[in-house]
Amino acid sequence: MAQQLAQFAAQARQQDLGDIRLDAATRQLYSTDASIYQLRPLGVAFPRHEDELSGLLELAAREGLPVLPRGSGTSLAGQSIGPALVIDFTRHLNQVLEIEPDARRAWVQPGLVLNTFNRQTARHGLMFGPDPASADRATFGGMLGNNSTGAHSISYGMTADNVLALDVLLSDGSQAGLKSLPLKQAVQRAAGDTLEAQLYRQALRIREEGAEAIRRDWPRTWRRASGYSLNYLLPWSPSQPPLWTRTGAGEAYPPIPAGQINLAPLLVGSEGTLAVFKRIQVRLVPKPVFTVLGVVSYPGIAEACDAAPGLLALEPSAIELIPQAMIRLARSVPAYAKRLDFVKGDPEAILIIEFSGDTLAEAQAKLARLGPETVHAISPEQQDQVWSVRKVGLGLLMSRPGDAKPLPFIEDVAVPVEHLGQFVREFRAVLEANGTSGDFYAHASAGCLHVRPLINLKTLRGLEQMRAITQGVMAAAKRYGGAMSGEHGDGLSHGEWLKDTFEPQIIRLFDDLKRTADPQGRLNPGKAPDPQPMHENLRFGPDYQADPWLPVLDFGVQGGLGGAIEMCNGAGVCRKDGGVMCPSFQATREEMHSTRGRGNLLRAMISTGLPDAADAQRAAQQAAHAALDLCLECKGCKAECPSGVDMAKLKYDFLHNYYQTHRRPLRDYLFAYIGELGRLARPFAPLVNLLTHSAPGKFLAERLLGLAARRSLPVFTWRRAEVASLSAAEADVLVLSDPFSDLFYPELAAAAAKVLRAAGLRPHLLPVSGAGRPLISKGFLPQARRHAQKVVAALRKADPAGRLPVLGFEPSEIYALRDEYLDLLPAEQGMAALAKRTFMFDEFLLRQPDYGPAPLETLRTALAPEDAAPVLLHGHCYQKSQPPADDGLPTGQAATAVLLNALGYSVELINSGCCGMAGSFGYEAEHYELSMQIGELALFPAVRAADGRQVAASGLSCRAQIAGGVGVQAPHPLELIAARLAD
Repeated sequence: MAQQLAQFAAQARQQDLGDIRLDAATRQLYSTDASIYQLRPLGVAFPRHEDELSGLLELAAREGLPVLPRGSGTSLAGQSIGPALVIDFTRHLNQVLEIEPDARRAWVQPGLVLNTFNRQTARHGLMFGPDPASADRATFGGMLGNNSTGAHSISYGMTADNVLALDVLLSDGSQAGLKSLPLKQAVQRAAGDTLEAQLYRQALRIREEGAEAIRRDWPRTWRRASGYSLNYLLPWSPSQPPLWTRTGAGEAYPPIPAGQINLAPLLVGSEGTLAVFKRIQVRLVPKPVFTVLGVVSYPGIAEACDAAPGLLALEPSAIELIPQAMIRLARSVPAYAKRLDFVKGDPEAILIIEFSGDTLAEAQAKLARLGPETVHAISPEQQDQVWSVRKVGLGLLMSRPGDAKPLPFIEDVAVPVEHLGQFVREFRAVLEANGTSGDFYAHASAGCLHVRPLINLKTLRGLEQMRAITQGVMAAAKRYGGAMSGEHGDGLSHGEWLKDTFEPQIIRLFDDLKRTADPQGRLNPGKAPDPQPMHENLRFGPDYQADPWLPVLDFGVQGGLGGAIEMCNGAGVCRKDGGVMCPSFQATREEMHSTRGRGNLLRAMISTGLPDAADAQRAAQQAAHAALDLCLECKGCKAECPSGVDMAKLKYDFLHNYYQTHRRPLRDYLFAYIGELGRLARPFAPLVNLLTHSAPGKFLAERLLGLAARRSLPVFTWRRAEVASLSAAEADVLVLSDPFSDLFYPELAAAAAKVLRAAGLRPHLLPVSGAGRPLISKGFLPQARRHAQKVVAALRKADPAGRLPVLGFEPSEIYALRDEYLDLLPAEQGMAALAKRTFMFDEFLLRQPDYGPAPLETLRTALAPEDAAPVLLHGHCYQKSQPPADDGLPTGQAATAVLLNALGYSVELINSGCCGMAGSFGYEAEHYELSMQIGELALFPAVRAADGRQVAASGLSCRAQIAGGVGVQAPHPLELIAARLAD
């Protein structure tokens, strides 16, 4: 295979077929998805356009090379990994080709993300109906391969029900257009020797000879993502989505006209084993105008599921089951507990029931039929609060430390909804019989149950449990006419069990179709209908061993450093195109620059026990270093990753370990010790500025230090901050400055003191500068620990009782006391208490201290009257990643916006992620282009469109990036407020 692969790559280069990578790091990156499996591909190709895709498939067919089409890699059953040439569609083949609003249809490319598409169709009041939970990164190709759906499937059905036509590449590299055809035309297409003709002949044969077996033996649920969709050839279904006829798709289900045949839905759910999608035509549906929610409590999960069939008579658009475990997990976090007032008492389960309508009155009228015990959520804010319990609870469930994990190997079994309650009872009995448990949640309206049994696959006992549970659950599902997958597909975890869902005659039809479409077995090999056993190729199996380096930071909460690295479950939320996480991926679209990619490489680096482990570890270390080099340490992953992966923390410790055996760049010392070096240079500030801002100086700085010559360095000031700071004994708040502000923007400390005094507070400026963020960021962790000890000592000297709030105005510095100090000083007493009394200035001004009047009201009276001024506010990444506060009051950028609004400003938050500067990152020559590219994602265009509004930003890096990228001076919010105060 190695020679065959090398020959393929050489010919691909000759034909200019784009970017093809065969290196070990890329193969590691694409060896996992969101499943429990790991399988290295032969290589990865990134076709730039459709002709290149066609050329790759033709060449692969000639060379006999297996291929595997892949979207974002969010498959929970292992469909998107395997020993083949992976074709990544997400980099380039990701466009909307055509939208026809009047005809309610559109053409798209396979790599297009669903949410991106729906934002465009929303302008026409339309959307794609199926809504998987992964819609912010799921691609159309992946949804078709998987036959995905979501919470609203009772209205819109499966993806197969919403695909009108396909342009595909067949296994021999030939092209075919598949759409609904009269049978006579289909017979004509079946004539000839082409692979397309053979496929039509086989489809017509199955329609004719297999119809009786399909009608007799097919699962009784319409919610099916198992096997090939043979029933669409008839077309026939044993049941249909309850609200199907109300979506405008017509009365027929499946939606194929009588007397016609359409091979496009047949290929939906085939997981890349029958053909490769090139273009996709989808059906569009009207976007609901108004939605409302009702929340009903139940004494048990099975009882809640028993109620679902009766509730369907009320014509809801969704019914979702949330278990007690998720509610309790959400309540265990004080910040989220305050949002759960819609849950009355401690029920074992709740049903969230959604109704929609063209008017709010129509939706509310439907909701009123639920009865007086129902809790209503009418406003969008109330509904977001209700839906958040599942997101928060599931995230906490998935971030469970330790080797025993809730695993998705039998997660999405679907049965006819009238049997769901009894199926839950039998499922629970199977878990108990096998000595484990699992948390149940469900798309109750569709009979699709989600369960992730708690199992340690690193043990032989865990493997035995997995197989026994699967056998027991599948037997129960078959008794009720269910399907082993209601939305996640077969892949590696379910493929082995197809024979337990379908009768032998149906399995033979699957085999016939596969052999016709892919006679050489080159399309996604190892999947159904020729699957591997479910217990092979596990990411963490009994033979898995890890030997992580000795960390400096405390990873006890994550179960040690190895546990922290293994927390990534591959869900791929880091591949979304919005939010804070992950800026380098958003700009590059490179898997290695996603949080998941970095986690993959770190895991490879610590994995041992394999024959080539030593060489693989060394290669993985270099690849991990390259991947982490573009990690901006934004902390977005810690806030947005459902598993709570903290890649910034892992990077800090990795850098410390890496530079024990590698030479550090001189530039690292410059930034890490900027405070100390700056204080030495302060007397010579005019000379330093002359050198750093001259053309020769910039040239030398880039050549010798790697500082970007195109970047303007900040101006050193010889002045110290003139701050009227009280003695510690007189103070009621402590203020921690930072070295960059002290050296370059001393007016900020003065503005902070001025605002705090105007708010009736008595500030004491601590004698230490900053929390040590530059040391932390560059991985100088022992030095950072010593600096942290100095800060803690200064705090204790100023406030022996440990009662005074500690305030800051640079987010990256002050939030270190809430975050990294807990890991740098785990044995130090009082760190948790210090974290709770540490605030950004705006967060504190919104709170009522134990003494004196409310600072906000005092400050408001001190301000000069001024008409509401429009402010466009950009929040620092660390502000955006702050969790809700225990007291329920605003934190992070929300606190800044609330404060400014309360003081008479009219604030609009810029919908942006990271600015791209990230401390020293944007000053480094090799990162300059990427830094500016990240700024162009959202921040720079928003600032250019400010239209006279004042732009403000709390982060020093953010302000420098805005100035350098757009030429706009964005003041700190403190400066805006201080300017309105009398001297």
